[in-house]
Amino acid sequence: MSRLSLLTLGLLSVLPLAVCGNIFYSDGVRQCFPHGFQVSERPLTCEKADWFRYYTCGETGCDYHLQPWVFAVVSFIVISFLCSLVCSLLRCICCVNDRR
Repeated sequence: MSRLSLLTLGLLSVLPLAVCGNIFYSDGVRQCFPHGFQVSERPLTCEKADWFRYYTCGETGCDYHLQPWVFAVVSFIVISFLCSLVCSLLRCICCVNDRR
């Protein structure tokens, strides 16, 4: 099986989860009921989710979170940088006599 077909199968396996919004985008909540909420009190209204943040309910009210795709992009950039740095150091250390 070629690399392209394996890559396509890998991406297609993640597609149903991405369409449902469970991996890359979270909607958050609109209202929160804090810990010790009394029936006569009004619930807290959370801000609307956008592409970079969303809110969930915590003990004291609305909790701020970053969207999951932000973590994926940042971790990809960091891993790419570290791999590039390690490969450059290995090339520099191992190939000292191979100067052109």
